[in-house]
Amino acid sequence: MLVLQVQAESQFPVCAIPSLASINKVTDQPAKDAVYLEADTGLIKRSGVSSLVGNVIIQQNDLIINAAKASFDGTDNRVIAKGNVALSNKNIQLNSDSINYQTNAQSGELKNVRYQLKNSSINGRSRHVIQKNAQTLELNDATYSSCPPSVNSWHLAAGNIKLDQHKQIGSAKNVTLKIGNTPVFYFPWLSFSLNNQRKSGFLTPSIGVTEQSGTAISTPYYFNLSPNYDATVTPSYLSKRGLKIDTEFRYLSKYHQGIWEYEILPRDRASNNKQRDYFKINHSSKISDSVRFNIKTEGVSDKNYFDDFRKSLSDTSTSALERRVEVVKVGRNWRLSAASIDYQTLDSTDSSYSKLPEIKFNYAPKILPKQINISMDTELSNFDKSDGPTGVRLDVNIKASKKFGTDAWYFKPSVGLRHTYYNLKNNPTGNEQNRTLPTLSLDAGLFFDRTLGDGKLTQTLEPRLFYTYTPFRDQNDIPVFDTAKTDFSTSTQLFSTNRYTGKDRIGDSNQLTVAVTSRLQNRKTGKELLQFSVGQIFHFTDRKVTLPGESIQTNAQSELAFELSGKVNDNVRLSTSSFWDPKTQKWTATETRINYKDNKNRIANVAYRSLNDELKQASASFAYPINKELSIIGRVDHDLKNNRNLETLAGIEYQNCCIKTRLVGRKYLTSDNSTYDDAIFLQFELKGLGNLGHKANTVLEDKIYGYE
Repeated sequence: MLVLQVQAESQFPVCAIPSLASINKVTDQPAKDAVYLEADTGLIKRSGVSSLVGNVIIQQNDLIINAAKASFDGTDNRVIAKGNVALSNKNIQLNSDSINYQTNAQSGELKNVRYQLKNSSINGRSRHVIQKNAQTLELNDATYSSCPPSVNSWHLAAGNIKLDQHKQIGSAKNVTLKIGNTPVFYFPWLSFSLNNQRKSGFLTPSIGVTEQSGTAISTPYYFNLSPNYDATVTPSYLSKRGLKIDTEFRYLSKYHQGIWEYEILPRDRASNNKQRDYFKINHSSKISDSVRFNIKTEGVSDKNYFDDFRKSLSDTSTSALERRVEVVKVGRNWRLSAASIDYQTLDSTDSSYSKLPEIKFNYAPKILPKQINISMDTELSNFDKSDGPTGVRLDVNIKASKKFGTDAWYFKPSVGLRHTYYNLKNNPTGNEQNRTLPTLSLDAGLFFDRTLGDGKLTQTLEPRLFYTYTPFRDQNDIPVFDTAKTDFSTSTQLFSTNRYTGKDRIGDSNQLTVAVTSRLQNRKTGKELLQFSVGQIFHFTDRKVTLPGESIQTNAQSELAFELSGKVNDNVRLSTSSFWDPKTQKWTATETRINYKDNKNRIANVAYRSLNDELKQASASFAYPINKELSIIGRVDHDLKNNRNLETLAGIEYQNCCIKTRLVGRKYLTSDNSTYDDAIFLQFELKGLGNLGHKANTVLEDKIYGYE
């Protein structure tokens, strides 16, 4: 038994509903249950059999029969007709050679039929049709397709097909799926939806090939358990490993929603027959209008799981998996959360602290204009780890600010006070630590604008000064639980009061940021066409606060930060950010992207990224329609520093109004940073039937910007 579930229609041209032979009727407003007869010639009897010849029309309610010749028995309302017979009701139209039909029950038999569901592209042919009632058809030696006959990209050829329009479900026996006229799959029994509704059954099989696992053949089964929850179980045979089973359970109700996933390979032949598995839970419960309970957790049986079973460089680069359970309560101006956070570390060089528990309280009342803005952020965390210092950290940060100004200028002074308390174990510099530090910032800016050209454009000039001061406090005795230095070249620190993330370090600062931004806008719509910014930090003192292994910073000026973004024209968008070190007279970091997409869906993307001498990468991707039906697609990510490709993708795509086929090959560097894995994906999207093969479209959407 095989059941196909219809999936949502893809985003490609929709097939026009095949044109039907015109139906002639006697009246537009028939009386209920009355039978109307019309013909060129004939003998009509009130009781008994009426004979009709030439342009015959028989009409009852929404049922209309046209024929060249017909007889009508008034005792049981039976029609026997031959020659260019057409039958139409509110659901379907059938054209045939002959018909034996009872109009009251809308049941009967037709031979050599072409059928078309109304308000649908579904159509086909049948040697013999039995209509049991107005809603149910049984077709013998038949075809079924959502493609117009002139296209014939795919169709089902079956010994028997049943269409139930009341349940909107079709079923078929002895089915052959044909692409064009070429047989592709055989199904002993098959079920499908007539209107994209969900139903239980086997989804279409998928086939893929990877170097790690060999040929993979999957046959997913979908359980439509309820309108608000369902499940999918996917047994897969991997030629190099054995049987793998993937499960997914989804639910959505008034108070609960989530997705549970579990994958298991009971005996992996490529890993000494070990059991290997993966789980992921994403759950949210609404306890009340203001309280939420959330679970977000995942884990694997071993650190090599993603290398062996995932299909992209980003997946195989995962270094840790988070496990979080939390309760959140939200008030009018505040938010309270309590969480337990743990990590499964996949990279042995990167061991993370657990937070058992983490309690946060945030208070930020809404303010009216010209009032003082006050906020408070509080966090209490217990850090645990198998080695190194552990213990409790309490952090309280209070801020106050007020903004003055008009549409042409603003001035915003802010002051903050942060107190952090540590109660530690195994800390070589002392188990009890305290730190209290204030931070002052002054933010000011001006806004100028002028009209350019013929008055259609506006250019702005927006100078800005940002001063921040935090006194020095020696913090070397404080352990580092969750803190890192934010790299200036990857996340601009021009307007930040702390150069560190986390709460274990508060950077001392006495600095002034000078920046200016200019925008080019459409005066009528206000839409931004181009933006350019430049800025630099001037330090008045050395930065003495450091992380372990970090040296004191003595430079008086930061790098110059440049940003440029905007639309070159209707098809091209440019964005770039660069950092220039005036001391070394070198560009320290650059990231540039150029994206092209036109109304013919031609796509081209180019990107370049460099970071000091550590990283130099370039990427290019494209999608190019050769004609209305055929496209080629590709992407390459290249490591310029080591002269090697990180990931390569290439494919070809064919589409028309009712079929879409993709063949995609990929080669990517695995997490060991030396070996590559290869994968091939093949996918058919059949409008009105579903997908065959791996979901290659998700791979392309992730890798090719602008691809849909």
